Amino acid sequence: MPNNFSPRTDATQLEDTEQIDLAAIWGSFKRHWLVLLGCIIVALIAAIAFKFAVQPQWQAAATIQIGQLPVNPTTLIEPTAQAAERFKQRQLQDQALAAIGLPLDEDRDDRTRLFRKTLKATPGKNTDFVDINVAGFSPTDAKNNLNSAVQALINAHNVRLTPMVKNLNDRLGVNTREMLQATTEKARMEANLKNASSSSAGARFEPSVVAINVLAKQDELIRALTSEQAALVDLRTKTDSFPTMLVDAIFVPVKPYFPKLSIFLAIGLILGAIAGAAIALFLDRNRPKISP
Repeated sequence: MPNNFSPRTDATQLEDTEQIDLAAIWGSFKRHWLVLLGCIIVALIAAIAFKFAVQPQWQAAATIQIGQLPVNPTTLIEPTAQAAERFKQRQLQDQALAAIGLPLDEDRDDRTRLFRKTLKATPGKNTDFVDINVAGFSPTDAKNNLNSAVQALINAHNVRLTPMVKNLNDRLGVNTREMLQATTEKARMEANLKNASSSSAGARFEPSVVAINVLAKQDELIRALTSEQAALVDLRTKTDSFPTMLVDAIFVPVKPYFPKLSIFLAIGLILGAIAGAAIALFLDRNRPKISP
C-alpha cells in the first residue's frame, strides 16, 4: 500500500505547534501586561526594601610578603599556597578572633560568623606575596579583623623563624669565642718561638720543627673560623632574610561592598518578570474558551 504522507509531515507539524505556543504565550503577555508590569514593580520595590534592611558589610584588603629563612639557599618560611590555606584553618582563625575579643562560636555572634565566612587568601603567581580579604559590619571592624588575621599568621611564622635566628646567633657567639682563643694561642706560640730563637740556646739550634707545624695548624684553624664567621654574618645580615610582614597598608573602601543596589534590582527584575509571566499564563489557562 503506498505511503501518502511526506517524511517531513511530523517535523512540520511540530514546528507549527511550537509557533502556535509561542504566539499564544506572547498574546497572553500582551493581554495581561498590567499584571506583568505590576509584578515587576512590586519585586523591584521589595528588592530595594530588602537592600536597606540588610546590614551592610565592608571589606578590608591587604597584601603580605612571606618571610625568608636565614639559610642558604634562601627559603621561604612557608610556601605561599600553604600560607593561604592556613587562613582556612580554625586554629589560626581562633587566635585572630581571641585577639580582637570575639567569641569562637559563630552561632553566638554574627561578627564571628562573618569573619569565618569571608576570610580569604590568594597566593600570588611566581611571587612571595599573598592577598588577604575579610569583611566586617563597619570599616573599623573590617580593618581590625584583617589586622588580627595577619598578625596570627606572623606569629605562626615567628614560631619557626625565631629559633633559627637564635641558633644562628648562638653559632656566631661560639665562633667569636673560638676565634679569640685561636688568635690568643697563636700569639702565645709565636712569642715562645721568638723567645727561643733569641735565647743562647736558640742561637745554637733552629726553632723546633714541631712548634712550627703546630703554628701552621693554628693558622689553618683561624682561617677556617674566619670563613665560618663571614658566612654566619652574611646569613644574619642578608637583605633577603626577613620575617613575614605587611607590604601595604590595610585598605577599606568608604562604601560597603555588600549589599549592592544594582544586584538586588537585577534579581528583583528577573523574579518579578518570572512571577508576572506565570500569573499571566495562569489567568489565560483558566479563561473560558470561546467557541467559533
